[in-house]
Amino acid sequence: MVAGEPSTPTLIQSISLGLGGYNKAFQLVGSSLLASPEAFIREPLQEIARAAGVSEPTVLRFCRQFGFKGLPDFRIALAMSLAREAQGSFIDPGVTDKAVVNLGAKRAIARFALSLLGDDRSIIIDSGSTTQLFAENLRAANPLVIMTTGLNIAEAFRGASQHTVMLPGGTVRFESNSLSGRMVESTLDGMRFDTIYLGADAIDPVLGLSTFNEAEAHQNAAMVAVSQRVIVLADSTKFRAPALHRICAADRIHAVITDTGLSDDTASLLEQHGVAVHRVEPEGSN
Repeated sequence: MVAGEPSTPTLIQSISLGLGGYNKAFQLVGSSLLASPEAFIREPLQEIARAAGVSEPTVLRFCRQFGFKGLPDFRIALAMSLAREAQGSFIDPGVTDKAVVNLGAKRAIARFALSLLGDDRSIIIDSGSTTQLFAENLRAANPLVIMTTGLNIAEAFRGASQHTVMLPGGTVRFESNSLSGRMVESTLDGMRFDTIYLGADAIDPVLGLSTFNEAEAHQNAAMVAVSQRVIVLADSTKFRAPALHRICAADRIHAVITDTGLSDDTASLLEQHGVAVHRVEPEGSN
């Protein structure tokens, strides 16, 4: 909880507080979740249902009663809720969950990002679902030198032989399909890139970019430090209270590409810090 914010219950607190008022099936789901939240975040739907002793549709209805479209966005919110309570421990949501949430917005953001490529010749692409879509759009682009920590990003360029794709050293984080650790920072030492295309767990229009994972914050800050421009690709759900570990201040960001769900007030605050804000219409919204 950020100082001065109203004491709004987190998702995990809401589940715990409401458990006694649920019907029997929802009590089983809620109790199973509270007993093993990490399993709820990482296990497939059928295993979650089996562990709770309910049907798969019951698990989905449980998620939807909290206002979520389904299991993937519920699990991402649950991971964020747990991180805020644990104050330092973060369970990475699965890459498959991230890939399907707000997909229309992410596709539009990734497509628009091509228009900001300009004269870039050397770039860094952060790991993530939106940046993966951006990478897929770059397959036919003019030759680039591309550094990435995302294994999925590197795979997106398979067959695009005009590009030079580099992976730094590091430890594989299978949950996020990426490399992490201080070896990433050591690899970047002495290098220089035109632009980094970056995501984040949270964006504050004043405080900047942040993440719940300390190692990820360190390496992203190192990638920002060796890049002339910082372009953030993030759907409007990422604009929320800061996470625990800051990546960079708002005035270090050159541009943000997001969707039309971003409020005018937030866009105005970003622009006051010199950030160019591009709000695009999500695909399939018409």
